[in-house]
Amino acid sequence: GEQSKTLENAQHIYTWLADHKAERGHLIVALGGGVVGDLAGYVAATYLRGMPFAQVPTSMLAMMDASIGGKTAVDLPQGKNLVGAFYQPKFVLSDVSMLTTLPQRELTSGWAEALKHGLILDEGLLSTFENQSEEILALESEIATDVIRRSVAIKANIVSQDERETLGLRVLLNYGHTIGHGIESATGYGSYLHGEAVSIGMMGSAYIGEALGMMSSEEVARQRAILKTYGLPLCADGMDVEAVRNAMMSDKKVASGSIRWVLLDGIGNAVTRNDVPQELVQETLRRLSDCSC
Repeated sequence: GEQSKTLENAQHIYTWLADHKAERGHLIVALGGGVVGDLAGYVAATYLRGMPFAQVPTSMLAMMDASIGGKTAVDLPQGKNLVGAFYQPKFVLSDVSMLTTLPQRELTSGWAEALKHGLILDEGLLSTFENQSEEILALESEIATDVIRRSVAIKANIVSQDERETLGLRVLLNYGHTIGHGIESATGYGSYLHGEAVSIGMMGSAYIGEALGMMSSEEVARQRAILKTYGLPLCADGMDVEAVRNAMMSDKKVASGSIRWVLLDGIGNAVTRNDVPQELVQETLRRLSDCSC
């Protein structure tokens, strides 16, 4: 799990590569979920100043997110993905049939990133998720492959235009991640899967957007309904609000003490805001911590 993404484990892999006399022309294959891809990619980016690697994701979350975009990293006690590099794989090979072997919770977590892509940039994709939810959740081959392909294409298109987040486009993929990463970090990466934390984070971002007049109550309800349909959590009952808030302030999206929020100016239209009042953030975190609301 996420606890494996450490410099210590990277060191173990470096030692193994050195013992087996790995060369720059050898290919590192990341066969597994997002943690495997992140760790293997980081090692590939740094060992011998760069070795080629390939992503072969076996989880929904890895197919939708971690294997696409070239972000590789390990975690520190202070936060997630704080040590890493932008390093693109030679290729990504995804086989949807592998998803049938996943535990249900892992599969459910993975849908969060796919739904996010519809929420931020493609209302048509979101509508497909809404209108054909039964077939998609049953992993019926044709429609499941179609929505996964469309979701991956959205991220790949963004990354191709703004690989290193210099144009303000790739940052839109972080919808839900500011709060989500805070929840993961504050709970020791053991209570919530990444997609679950992002789902809760997306609800928090929607509440903030509604309070700022960017989203209507109907749009917030629509987001809530689609996340619920796909079995994703909408709140984190009893979470430590201050611990999450402190973790959020260690996030990479913080600049000069201000969080760069990704919010929706309506479904399918993500934007960034640096002016979210701290009182609103605190109120939103308290709301997320009480599932009776």
